[in-house]
Amino acid sequence: MQVWAITGGRRGNDVLVLGVAQALGVEPRLIHTQLNAPWRWLSPYKAAFRGVRDDPTIAPPYPDLVLASGRQAAAHARFIGLRSGGHSFTAFFQNPLINPQHFDFVWAPHHDRLQGPNVMSTLLSPHMLTQEGLQADAETWRARLLDGAGAKTPIAVLIGGPNSAYAFSRDEFGELTAYIVSLADQNFFPMITVSRRSPPEFSTYLRDQLAGHAHFLWNNDGDNPYTGILGLAQHIIVTADSVNMVGEACATDAPVQVFELAGGNRKFRQFHGEMQAAGFTRTFRGDLTKRLSAPVNATPDIAAALRRALEAKRAASV
Repeated sequence: MQVWAITGGRRGNDVLVLGVAQALGVEPRLIHTQLNAPWRWLSPYKAAFRGVRDDPTIAPPYPDLVLASGRQAAAHARFIGLRSGGHSFTAFFQNPLINPQHFDFVWAPHHDRLQGPNVMSTLLSPHMLTQEGLQADAETWRARLLDGAGAKTPIAVLIGGPNSAYAFSRDEFGELTAYIVSLADQNFFPMITVSRRSPPEFSTYLRDQLAGHAHFLWNNDGDNPYTGILGLAQHIIVTADSVNMVGEACATDAPVQVFELAGGNRKFRQFHGEMQAAGFTRTFRGDLTKRLSAPVNATPDIAAALRRALEAKRAASV
């Protein structure tokens, strides 16, 4: 089966489509597409097709399956579905901002409140993490990540950054840092990773405050130890600004706690509220929870639903 995974190049969108492809057991062709003005402003509407036609990466023969995510990719998926005469099964991940019936299958998170006969919603987003992969990466990274940890308990701290919903102020980051230093003073070994959205001063401040304390800090330089950190952590702390990071943390068997931030919006508040109500996360305010946790992962269910929809369409066309 020929599969194209199409996004506008954002890592968060890549994770959605590649995670489902992995669960389906297929190797997709990953396409990062960028529409020029004015077409990017017109996506996902049909008026953007003119721009899609000028994209050299979108040309026949069209694939059997399109996995798309992101506003620009919506126009591309629609274009391929129509130009292939319906041969290409089009799946879109996230709210497409238009009627879901323009695609064969749509997944959207619960907080988008999207409904339709071809729509699947789950609390957790799809991703590429599996228990087997986390265990393997933990062993690969163990010596490097836990150098100097001694008998301390390894914990993960996943730090995002400002976005349209959260300002993530310096004062808030200072509070989080103080909590991390306090844990490092106890019997814990912080393994900290910052994201691409994290301001550079976050890493500098952390490094200064943790001087003299055993810890590991990755600041986007060199090989990414993210999955190794998740695989080794016995507790995970995540900042509230990233739905993806919270969901990925829950794929482990470590308790997950969320450092709440001022601001947010309806979607974030609903997501975090539902995650706590389900028992998947708890709030972090300096103390680590002692509760047990079981891994939760919606990716296999999403992939299975997509496969059923694909097979149903094929059967109907015979």
